[in-house]
Amino acid sequence: MTTAGSYERYYEEPNYFGYREWLYRPYISSLLKAAGLGKGSSVLDVGCGQGFFSSLLRRCGLSVYGLDLSEAGVRAAKHAWTSLDIHFLVADIMDPPFAHAFDGVFARSLSLYNRDNFASDRTVTDSLLKLVKPNGTLLFLYNTNLHRSKTSLSWRYHSVEDVRNHFSHYPNHQIFFSGKLDCLLLRRRAFSGPASTLNTFLSRTLGLGGDLVCILKPGSR
Repeated sequence: MTTAGSYERYYEEPNYFGYREWLYRPYISSLLKAAGLGKGSSVLDVGCGQGFFSSLLRRCGLSVYGLDLSEAGVRAAKHAWTSLDIHFLVADIMDPPFAHAFDGVFARSLSLYNRDNFASDRTVTDSLLKLVKPNGTLLFLYNTNLHRSKTSLSWRYHSVEDVRNHFSHYPNHQIFFSGKLDCLLLRRRAFSGPASTLNTFLSRTLGLGGDLVCILKPGSR
């Protein structure tokens, strides 16, 4: 099983995951609009690693805290994004150092969700929700591939059904599958039923990867 600690040596390499800003910036911008998180909102990027997504959130006008268990990751993040006024810190999200909650909690491909019992074990999500303000938003994103032939020795490719089962316990949530490229054209409309259905079909039939996304607003009525 992949854990946050196993990334320590990888984070010595700049942009270890090879993220491309031209692809991810419209994706994150569109997601924030779909979730109703506007400029000035406070957000916690959980498992921020080298800070790539923290930087995108900040450039969208949010006030950003980035947290990771990896000292190498946080060190790299502070070095790479020093001009963006992001608060990076080393800490365990299961024992968070905050006395306040956030308008949004953002978690993309968090290692703690990389487990076989994800569909039924809600321990991590319950912990994240404690850091969300009453009218705030939890953004869950998880990189996966829905084609049955796609496997990985270190990463669990969760299914749409896994995510539905996991979040079925919580009211006021929406689940999508995003290929990210559709955000270049559709923007926030990429997070809709038709777009999600198409992306799910393409992943299941052609093996195109993407993100399972859940927008959870626990305090909404």
